[in-house]
Amino acid sequence: MPSSVRIVVADAGPLIALGRLDALHPLPALFAEIQVTATVLAECAARREFVDAQRIGQAVQAGWLKPCADHFEESGGRLDPCEASAIARALEIDAGLLLDDRAAVVYARALGLKVLGTLGLLVLAKRRALVERVAPLIVQLQAGGHYLGANAVQAALRAAGEVKG
Repeated sequence: MPSSVRIVVADAGPLIALGRLDALHPLPALFAEIQVTATVLAECAARREFVDAQRIGQAVQAGWLKPCADHFEESGGRLDPCEASAIARALEIDAGLLLDDRAAVVYARALGLKVLGTLGLLVLAKRRALVERVAPLIVQLQAGGHYLGANAVQAALRAAGEVKG
């Protein structure tokens, strides 16, 4: 995602992943505004006892995760409600999109949206010296059950300068 993207709309997946890692802090340093639809917030807060939900709630209270209204993009049933609402909002305000699901990413890019996933966000945060290393964060995500494809992991580690090749 180009550095010219100042406003992003976040889907639940990247927020939950970053919340688990205690790595939400790069978001306000990377983007002027991070919007989150009501549907996405509801999914993020569904299990209030989870630390990721608590951290996301704190980011909303701090004011740098900005709740916004839901609008839905007609996707022919290809997207879940969170993805549909985030894509529709990003289209509405011409924003970037934080999104991980592969099918949703393909769909959003076909609509002309600029998309960044969790791994790309971690790489960008490292390049801006907001996180020290990406590899331990990837290991932590995988240990927590977050699926990351081997090719995507290798590409992220190469982009972060943490493996040769």
